Amino acid sequence: MWYIVLGLITAIYILLNFIIPSGGMFESYVIRPLLWVFLAIITYKLAQNEGLNILKFKKIRRWYLGRTPIHAGLLLGGFHVAVLIIVGILFGFGKSPYSQTPFYILINAFFIGSFLVGTEISRAYFIKKATTNSRRYTTLILVVTTLLYMFIRLTPEDFSALNFNTPELALEFLGSVLVTSLAMNLLASYLSYLGGATAAMGYMGTLLAFEWFSPILPDPHWTILALVGTIAPAIGFIVLQDSIQPFTEKKGLHKRRRKQGSEHGWTIVAIFTVIIVFFSYGYLGVEPTVIYSGSMRPEFDVGDMVIVDDIKIQDIKENDVIQFIRDNATVLHRVIDIYEENGGSYFIVKGDANDKPDSEPVFEGQITGKAIFTIPKIGWFQIYAKEMFRKIVSPFS
Repeated sequence: MWYIVLGLITAIYILLNFIIPSGGMFESYVIRPLLWVFLAIITYKLAQNEGLNILKFKKIRRWYLGRTPIHAGLLLGGFHVAVLIIVGILFGFGKSPYSQTPFYILINAFFIGSFLVGTEISRAYFIKKATTNSRRYTTLILVVTTLLYMFIRLTPEDFSALNFNTPELALEFLGSVLVTSLAMNLLASYLSYLGGATAAMGYMGTLLAFEWFSPILPDPHWTILALVGTIAPAIGFIVLQDSIQPFTEKKGLHKRRRKQGSEHGWTIVAIFTVIIVFFSYGYLGVEPTVIYSGSMRPEFDVGDMVIVDDIKIQDIKENDVIQFIRDNATVLHRVIDIYEENGGSYFIVKGDANDKPDSEPVFEGQITGKAIFTIPKIGWFQIYAKEMFRKIVSPFS
């Protein structure tokens, strides 16, 4: 009965992309989710009738990466997210395009949750059905299934970017969309093959949750995102291969010892990187700034990281070092004078290494904080990383 599921997927794709209008609240948040839920229910019922357990397989005797298939998927998804956060710290974040109000978080959770359940239950059904009947073509089955679910995630608008008359845009689409989607879906298919729908849901669900519910998202050049989107699943695949004990293992073969705390280490890394990004973008009340010029020598030197704290305008005094925005650049200079004019406060600032004060005063609306302490030289890592990034992307600019 696999052709019924394939027919439903085809019909849903045509309905969502060519028939049902997009953009409306009812179409987007009611009809679309209900279609995916309908697919999940029909697929699950068909699997039950055929005696197929598609939620959790028994291909693996023991999961060394986590205690259960879904735990393994969550850990691999957490690793992928941790890498994305590190990239964001190095190369910058952008604001999420999705609303973070409680109402939209709720309806977006239903939106992506229904898509996740529909796609992963049907993916597991295809893989279980095909590999049960013939194990000779397991690799081919995984590849075909991966291509199908990669295609489902893409819209006709996505393919419109594949314009070979503009090689740069075509290369960007192939690298940041097509190849990354292929890599992630291949790992999801392999997880589904080993552990069923729950394993793939753990992995893909973690990535979708980060994409939809994080208030900020990594915003580097597309080449960096393409690199991460390809390498992170590849590393996950290798780690997964090294962390499973299949039923086919021969008796008497020495069992690999469980690497104690390995999955806990991954969880700690993910939590630590989340804390770092919250710290880096001021969510913990302070914000680090890397010094790129020598205008404040000897107080701050190039490569130092300065911790900046929020401050009320009325609390700023002469000799304080303040951070402000000027011409889309962040500057740290010392206050040498303050005056009031037209109901607002103005600050005359000067770099310690400069001969003269800045040519323009700083208005209170430009100020973002006050320097409170310095960590010497730690910012050189970010400076080197950005310089390497500039050299990598310069041929594509």
